[in-house]
Amino acid sequence: MAGKRKRHGGVDAVDQEVGILTRKRMCAVLTNGHDSGDDASSDTGPLEETPTKARRGRPPGSAQKAKALPNGVGSQSQQGTPLEYNGNALLSTPVKAVSGAQGHDATRIVGNADRSARRKSARSIVERTASDGFSGEDAEEEDVLARKIWDADKVESEDQQEEADGELGVDDTVPTTPSKRKRGRRKKTPTPPQNLPPHEQYFWQHRPGKIKTSTNTLSSLSLLTHEEYHNQIEAYEDPHASSYAFLHSLHSRSFPQWRFELSQSFNICLYGYGSKRKLVTAFANYLHTISSSDPPRILMINGYTPTLTLRQILTTFAPLVFDCTPGTLPSRLGTQPREILTTLLDHLNTSPPPFPYLVFINSLDAPPLRRPPTPSLLAQLAASPHIHLLATCDTPNFPLLWDTNVRDQYNFLFHDTTTFKSYAPVEIGSVIDDVNELFGRSGRSVKGKEGVGFVLRSLPENARSLYRVLIAELLAAMDEEGGREGGVEYKVLYQKVVEEFICSNEMGFRQLLKEFYDHQMVVSRRDGSGSELLGVPWRREEMEAILEDLVV
Repeated sequence: MAGKRKRHGGVDAVDQEVGILTRKRMCAVLTNGHDSGDDASSDTGPLEETPTKARRGRPPGSAQKAKALPNGVGSQSQQGTPLEYNGNALLSTPVKAVSGAQGHDATRIVGNADRSARRKSARSIVERTASDGFSGEDAEEEDVLARKIWDADKVESEDQQEEADGELGVDDTVPTTPSKRKRGRRKKTPTPPQNLPPHEQYFWQHRPGKIKTSTNTLSSLSLLTHEEYHNQIEAYEDPHASSYAFLHSLHSRSFPQWRFELSQSFNICLYGYGSKRKLVTAFANYLHTISSSDPPRILMINGYTPTLTLRQILTTFAPLVFDCTPGTLPSRLGTQPREILTTLLDHLNTSPPPFPYLVFINSLDAPPLRRPPTPSLLAQLAASPHIHLLATCDTPNFPLLWDTNVRDQYNFLFHDTTTFKSYAPVEIGSVIDDVNELFGRSGRSVKGKEGVGFVLRSLPENARSLYRVLIAELLAAMDEEGGREGGVEYKVLYQKVVEEFICSNEMGFRQLLKEFYDHQMVVSRRDGSGSELLGVPWRREEMEAILEDLVV
């Protein structure tokens, strides 16, 4: 077996040498051109060499070639295929492409050979240009061959570059070096896309911008006194007065319809935005006008009064039912609202009146009339056939205030009487009190100068003198501090009061101050050192006016 291997190795070496000689011979033919038969025979004669006897064993370098070309490529016969030159291209034996590390090695070998041929072609062109040792015909043929090799290599390199660029463009996973973000001025917001719907475009254009915080606070606002508020209200002229009058005239046309509905044992509920107090009063005047000979008896109830109770409503309605004065009411009437209502309904059933009584309630949904059991008792009163009820409601969700039983007892017919008229101060309470409560300073202008005077007149002389000393010391302290609101120390005020013989001990001094604390006429706070400072919740103008009244 060893002998066979050696024999085969020798044959391969011989074939390899024969192939090398054949390649040399073909290159010589291409270089010198196709001459005549004599020239060819004379030129090719010296190139023929007698092959020597091959040595046994593997030729040197065969192991490295076998590693470079796997799959038996290195063991194949290296007998070369003659190259053909047809004037356009040089043909070579195709080589099977390989992959992996070995494939890269084979590609490297081919690339090195190509670069070597290109260098030789370039060298020959330069030498031919620099020297004149070649004949014209040989130089031209050599120039053609060199040019073809050079151009073929150039076209091949361009194709490889295009393929590499294409692969790089297709591959999106190639990471790019991130560039440093430059800081600059903020760009303007781009316009919204054109395919947005109209409502989305509106919200895009009206989106909120940067939040701006104001330094203004509610505590820095100056509050109006009662006199200033009422003067401003009286001087105000509503520009929509003519429109209010037109709406009032439209609703007045429904008075006959309302009168007919009441006569059919229905009750009426007027709802809508705006005050309806004047409209209800106009309807009462209309009923008196058409029945001047025997006008109906009407009871007007203002439900927006904060201190209104059901007992007051029933005790006011009792003199109409019993046809007596409030001081001569029967003793069996009772004291509780439920007892009074039962007594009134029994009397109406036993002694029915010639005409039903009319009860008009402004703001049936007001807070004083929402507290139980007021709604259920009023519904029982309205369910009587001898009483007709007309009520107004101002809140949008007023039907939710009553359950189905109460609504059935009311037996309402609803009419939309939107007037858009502003509510009177008596309907919405004290505006000044509400604003002060909103600002958290309900004690500042609860009663104003008139309220303070009323409270001081009800207190003893010592209390009035103490308040006078307190106001005078506060005004003096404000003058010293440049008009800023300050306070008087508790000990300083006590010494002043003792010097003027207003009180003799600290217990009496504290009792006098307690009256002022109860009426929110005095406020106290602590300074940085922990001392107690006394003050009043009034402005300087109000303090001066109060001091003038106390001194006089």
